[in-house]
Amino acid sequence: MVRDSQASHLGQNEGLFFYLPAGPEEQERLQLLVHSKSGDTATANGIREALRALDADLIVNVTKLEDNLEAWRAPSRIVAALSGVLGALALLMASIGVHGVVSYGVSQRTREIGIRMTLGAEGRDVMSLLLRQALRPVLIGALAGIVGCAAVSQVLSSVLYGMGAHDPIAFVGVPLFLLGIAFLASYIPARRAVRVDPVVALRYE
Repeated sequence: MVRDSQASHLGQNEGLFFYLPAGPEEQERLQLLVHSKSGDTATANGIREALRALDADLIVNVTKLEDNLEAWRAPSRIVAALSGVLGALALLMASIGVHGVVSYGVSQRTREIGIRMTLGAEGRDVMSLLLRQALRPVLIGALAGIVGCAAVSQVLSSVLYGMGAHDPIAFVGVPLFLLGIAFLASYIPARRAVRVDPVVALRYE
């Protein structure tokens, strides 16, 4: 019995394997994994000398495990880079959309703000109300996005190498970023509207 290992793909769980003795064909292309505490050059020279002592006609190719793995990682890196670009564009468009919708919604309530302040409402109370009402749908959307992300993360983690099922950037970073955009989008026009003279705000159309 041996521990679990990745035999042919870095990003997928392998099935069950059993080991057989190497036949004549397999012996022509055997690969050995060597772990050493010495440097790479000293280890490579030691392997060549040891094999040359066994058979001077053997063709030996010594490479680092990291270099070998890099060839397997290359397709995943390309897919990850393309996915990252598309994700960044989607995040940018979502940020612009959230900013536009929230900012427009707050600016349309300038007259309401003037009425509230004329009736004696404090500026900070009005701003707090506007921020809560503006951020509520964004918060609901962020929670829905987290639920959707959790639903597909297990599938993506089995396909994309190096991605965990509970990636902190997807579950925490993106929702906080969008909430920050929504906060700025609502805070700036709300602060501007609260500073407007109530008489001017009442005339706003």
